[in-house]
Amino acid sequence: MLKCVAQAVEATIRSSDALYRYGGEEFTVVLSGTDQAGALLLAERIRQNIEALVFASSKGLSITMSLGVATLNSNEESEHLFIRADEALYQAKERGRNKVAVAA
Repeated sequence: MLKCVAQAVEATIRSSDALYRYGGEEFTVVLSGTDQAGALLLAERIRQNIEALVFASSKGLSITMSLGVATLNSNEESEHLFIRADEALYQAKERGRNKVAVAA
């Protein structure tokens, strides 16, 4: 299932973007030249594409994805960016899962 999710995300992002597996069931997409509004639109498109996946071998099985969006602030260390993205992910999960949340 993780492989199918990764393939669906890769099919949704641009060739200039990068997809990484980040932990057990988490992925990170690093976008270049994209502002917060663009990142939010892409995250929502990814969420919808994952929700629409159909698994032929599993009767009625569906999956959803929660996403956290964060953009790099000037003078911010990349580690802090990932912390804020993770916090946004947990906000999305707390709102009922299958949601997109933006980091403050």
